[in-house]
Amino acid sequence: MWKVFPKLGLLKLLLFIFSALFLSALILIFGQSSGELSWDNFYNSLKISSPITLFFCSIIFVFGKWGWRLFWKLPFLGNILHKAVCPDLNGKWLGVVHSNYIDADGKKVTKEVELTIKANLFEINLSLRSLDGYQDSKVIQSELYKDPRTGTFYLSYVFEASVPIPEETDDRVFEGAAKLEILIDEENTYMKGTYWTNRAWQRSKNTAGLITMKLKS
Repeated sequence: MWKVFPKLGLLKLLLFIFSALFLSALILIFGQSSGELSWDNFYNSLKISSPITLFFCSIIFVFGKWGWRLFWKLPFLGNILHKAVCPDLNGKWLGVVHSNYIDADGKKVTKEVELTIKANLFEINLSLRSLDGYQDSKVIQSELYKDPRTGTFYLSYVFEASVPIPEETDDRVFEGAAKLEILIDEENTYMKGTYWTNRAWQRSKNTAGLITMKLKS
């Protein structure tokens, strides 16, 4: 999720805070001494700055993993952060996949799916399954980002699908990708976009289609 923030902006902020803490330790040590630059003074400053650094890194880790969601859940501020800074996508999503695949009856296939997202400021993990149990998907790469031209948020991912009991026209394992636009209104969060796969491409049966998702409340 950190990629949503302005380029290198978060890293610059963390570096600035760390540098301020380290400089404070140096000033404290040299202020207590006669101001002379020596190895002992520098070693003493390291002894003070080391626990400061450890504490700072621990705070950043806890905030990045769990603490950030406290701000996103605040009544007024949370809504602004969710819409303008970075959407909180954590939870289960229910959706429908409209495929261009034609079944035995000559109809295009439609499947209900469930998407589970676990995200924090450091990473985002997704898992997707069809509710009929025919197919499970493991996301092997994903990215949440913001288009700088339009300010629109997108979720894109590459997945590996497995079909436990494939039909004669299907493959046991295949790969695919999707790009979903994140839509936010006053009450709900949605995702909508396209997907495509290399399923049975040797037999010209690779699929593509539309995905629509809604976050369960």
